[in-house]
Amino acid sequence: MTRKVFIILTIAIFFLFLFLTFWGDKGIFHLTRLKKELSRIRENNGKIESENQRLKEEVRRLKYDKRYIEEIARKELGMIKEGEIIYQFDISEDKKEGK
Repeated sequence: MTRKVFIILTIAIFFLFLFLTFWGDKGIFHLTRLKKELSRIRENNGKIESENQRLKEEVRRLKYDKRYIEEIARKELGMIKEGEIIYQFDISEDKKEGK
């Protein structure tokens, strides 16, 4: 009887270790999930780093590049130089739709 209990206990412990190896907090499936998440986070960090570099370049241009400042002022604020004339045309809806 003791040998039978020992074998059952050994098998139970083996299956417990097997279960923990695959599905435990530090198991293989959890490790795989963490590696995928790490990869996703690194990719996201790369995108954010690229955006940061782009923004740093724009800040630099806004501080030191007068032509860029003028371009932004014209595009976004509708500013013009002294003596310039801007013509704006209002296209009716019929002409926009090609009628």
